[in-house]
Amino acid sequence: MEKKSLIEQIKAGKKAKGVTYTDLAKAIGASEVWTVHALLRQATLSQPDANKIGEMLGLSSEIIEELQTIPTKGHDDSGTPLDPTLYRLQEMMQSFGPAIKLLINEKFGDGAMSGISFHMDVERLESTDGPHVKLTMTGKYLSFNKF
Repeated sequence: MEKKSLIEQIKAGKKAKGVTYTDLAKAIGASEVWTVHALLRQATLSQPDANKIGEMLGLSSEIIEELQTIPTKGHDDSGTPLDPTLYRLQEMMQSFGPAIKLLINEKFGDGAMSGISFHMDVERLESTDGPHVKLTMTGKYLSFNKF
């Protein structure tokens, strides 16, 4: 099944059933970010988790099976994202990424933060100038080795 079609059917199931990503994450005992990540076909769900999600969203057996397969990771789109949130996230990494990289290297040495051994949380913070988004990313440090 095409990834885009599968994702659209998941979103339609969420809307039809009035289920939130938080509800789905709680049901399978995973973080919200990882759950959405898996539903966007960037990670593999276990059979019990895929069945639970399928039950909650009224998904077909074909979709439930597909959620258990190893996906091709990464974005299907190329170029600059059109969605404002995705564009701003990319803009932040283009602007602050080099500084973050230098600070990681200064504090840890020659290496990189893992996107595999990784955790992320998204929080809403209230402020006098309106709501703020708090992103917390934690990734294992991986050193580059001499060989």
